[in-house]
Amino acid sequence: MTAMPSRAHLTPLVRKYLDDEGAEVESIRVEPIDHTSGTPSTGGLRRVSGTTASGRTWSFFVKSLHSARHWANIEVIPEPARTEFVAGFPWRTEADVYTSGLPLPPGLRLPRLFLVDDLGDERLDLWLEDVRTAPGEWDLTRYAAAARALGRLAGQRPADGSRPRTALRTYVGRLLTRHALPILRDPALWRHPLVAAHADPLLQMDLDTLARRVPALLAAADRLPHTMAHGDAGPQNLLVPADDPGRFVAIDWGWQDPVPIGFDLGQLLVGLAHDGLTEPGELPVIHRAILAAYQRGLADEGVPAGDAAAGYVTTLVLRSAFTAIPAERLGEPVTDDLRELFRKRVGLARFIADLGLAL
Repeated sequence: MTAMPSRAHLTPLVRKYLDDEGAEVESIRVEPIDHTSGTPSTGGLRRVSGTTASGRTWSFFVKSLHSARHWANIEVIPEPARTEFVAGFPWRTEADVYTSGLPLPPGLRLPRLFLVDDLGDERLDLWLEDVRTAPGEWDLTRYAAAARALGRLAGQRPADGSRPRTALRTYVGRLLTRHALPILRDPALWRHPLVAAHADPLLQMDLDTLARRVPALLAAADRLPHTMAHGDAGPQNLLVPADDPGRFVAIDWGWQDPVPIGFDLGQLLVGLAHDGLTEPGELPVIHRAILAAYQRGLADEGVPAGDAAAGYVTTLVLRSAFTAIPAERLGEPVTDDLRELFRKRVGLARFIADLGLAL
């Protein structure tokens, strides 16, 4: 697809969108959407909207996906490991979820899919519903509702043993061991004013202690019950639609390999915190609320909830403890906003480390 799609390309999509076989496209507008994504498969986002000859309006959210070999930041992967990384990265996951007819529990739905446009060269565009979101912040009620829905999702999708449980180990081996842990062990990180101003004297030692326990944490995770999950269930990916605020529209699916029960809670906790939108002092109450609600969701599906806490915290530590401090931003010009981000992210690291040490 070009930046300005043709009327011929858009007409069948607009007719499907409006449920009007006679609709004719009059005006077209393409609006790029700024986004920061560390996901190697995301190529870009844009909104394509316009009007029909009869004055009706329409709007699509278009997400571009591509193989990891097209990733702009592929150089962060050491060159000897790139071929393996590209071959193993599941860049089509989101498209596969949207086309699968995946049944979802009450409280969750997928965005409406209008077209998977295969562009060749391992690139495609997803033409999706442009979800208009309801106002309001993520309070404890919203967190709990999301966690309960995610618990029901896990309860409905137990892993049957036919798929390998390798995603978490692959993540740890490729990104943590080779990238994040060496940075955390560099004394220069802890001397940097953005980190030193907020890190307590024991944080470096505690994270290093957890790093040495990674093999044991992975082994413990392997022994837990596994389910299928959303895979990246941060608040940013659980949209609250204005026309149906009692449900969440789940987007940006990932990790479609079996994961330990409780896995989705980690991203639910840290999603807004990564953007600097959660005060560290708010994390304990959010943590307790989402765990209890997730356990209720499992119980709704008749699934024992006893292992959910261990799965949640173990995978939270493995996935988020060692990347909580945004070391990749230390080279940026220092602003008040950046200082605030580091204050909050160092606080996030402290909270996750405490949870991990208590395992």
